[in-house]
Amino acid sequence: MNKLMILATACMLPVLSNAQTAYHIKGQLPTGHQAIKAVMSYPPDDKGGEYKSDTALIRNGQFGFSGKIGRPQLAELNLIIPRSKAKPDQQKSSGEGGNMKNVGLFYLDGEINVTFDREGMASYTGGGNEQKAWEYYGSEFSKRSNAADKNTDGIALIAEATREVIRSFPDSYVSVDLLDIFTQAAINPDVVGPMYDGLSKRMHQSEKVLNWKPKLDKARDLVSGKVVAPEFTLNDTDGHPVSLSAYRGNYVLVDFWASWCVPCRGENPNVLAAYEKYKNKNFKVLGISLDTEKKLWLKAIKEDKLPWKQVCDFKAEQGKAAKAYEISSIPSNVLIDPNGKIVGKDLRGSALHDRLAELIR
Repeated sequence: MNKLMILATACMLPVLSNAQTAYHIKGQLPTGHQAIKAVMSYPPDDKGGEYKSDTALIRNGQFGFSGKIGRPQLAELNLIIPRSKAKPDQQKSSGEGGNMKNVGLFYLDGEINVTFDREGMASYTGGGNEQKAWEYYGSEFSKRSNAADKNTDGIALIAEATREVIRSFPDSYVSVDLLDIFTQAAINPDVVGPMYDGLSKRMHQSEKVLNWKPKLDKARDLVSGKVVAPEFTLNDTDGHPVSLSAYRGNYVLVDFWASWCVPCRGENPNVLAAYEKYKNKNFKVLGISLDTEKKLWLKAIKEDKLPWKQVCDFKAEQGKAAKAYEISSIPSNVLIDPNGKIVGKDLRGSALHDRLAELIR
C-alpha cells in the first residue's frame, strides 16, 4: 500500500507543477473616451525576466483579455490614447502618470471586470482570492497613509500594510510579492523574519521565497549575537582616528547616513531620542557618513544637532566601513553589544527603541 501511495504521489507531481491559472479580463470605458487600445503587461513567471505584453483593441468602449498563467501575477493595464485626441491631462497621465489615470493594477486570477470612469480612474469587481488580497492591501495602505503625518516613512507604512495582508492572507501570492519589496537589497531580519514566519507552508515553497530564504537565514545569523562586528578606523570631524574597538564595553549603534539622504535626515531625530534616553545607560552612537564633501557633512551634523562622534572617509559606499558591513542603501545601522557582537541591524523608528528596551535595563 505504501508503495502504491508513493507512486500515485509521484504521478501527481508533474500535474501540480504544471498547474495553470485561467484569467478573463473584461474592460469597460465610458462613452466618448478617446482610448483606442489597451495594453496589459505582466511577469510570465517568477524568474525575473522580461514582462509579457498583450494588446487588445477597444471597440464600442469594450475590450478583453483571456489566457492562462503559471500562477496569479500582478498585471498593469494601460489605455492608449492617440496624442492627436488626448487632452493635456490625458497626455501626462496616459501610461505612468502619478495619479494613475487610465491605468489599472490587478491580479490575473479568475474573471475580473475593470471599469474606467470619465476621469480615467479604474475600479474592479470579481477576481479570485489573489485579487481580494490585493484590494485588501490597497485599503490597508490607504488607511495608514491617510492617518500618517508628512514625516512618516513610506516604507514603514508599506511594511505595516504587508504584515496585515500576510496575517489575513498567509496562503496568497500577493503576500509573497509584497515581501519582494523587503528582500531585494540587504534583508532586515526583524522585518522580514516575522513576515516569512506568517506565510503558509505552500508559500514557503514558492519560487520567490526559496530564492531569498538563504539571505534571510544569513541575516538572522548576523544579528544572533554570535557574529563579531568588523573592526574599522576612520577619521572624525577634526581628522582624528576613531576605532570601533574603542567602544568595547558599551552598546553602540553604528549609524550609516549622509547629508544628501532625505530618509536619513528624517530618521536622525529618532536616533537622537534613543540616544538621549539611553546615553547614561551604557549606550553610544557612532555616525558613519557616506558623504563625499566635508563641507556638506559638517553642515548636516550642525543642522540636525547630532552630539555623538561622527566619522567619514569620503568614499561613499566604497568606504572601508561601508564595504565591511555590506551597506547597499541608507539609512542603515548596526547595533553592537558590549562584547563586540552584532545584535541588531537596520533598526528604524520604534524598532530601535524596542530593541534597546530589550537589551538595556
